[in-house]
Amino acid sequence: MCAGLKEVWTGMESYIEQIFKELPFGIAIAMVVFLSILLIIWLLLPLWVLFIQWNTGKIKDEIRNLVDQLQKRDWDEEEEEISEPED
Repeated sequence: MCAGLKEVWTGMESYIEQIFKELPFGIAIAMVVFLSILLIIWLLLPLWVLFIQWNTGKIKDEIRNLVDQLQKRDWDEEEEEISEPED
């Protein structure tokens, strides 16, 4: 298994070497940085989606709690109005 990983790394290394040999240095650096950023985004995207789903669920729970509190407050105010004797 370790040999397979080394072959993949050697393949990536050869691609990067080829980029640096065939393109001007500044463009090669920019291309490698851009591809690195794309790789990082590609790796972090599933975590980001999970975070968004988790956060959205949390926000929905908070909204439900607020609505329940408001309804309870309204209900308590109605109960107070009903229970107060009229003068």
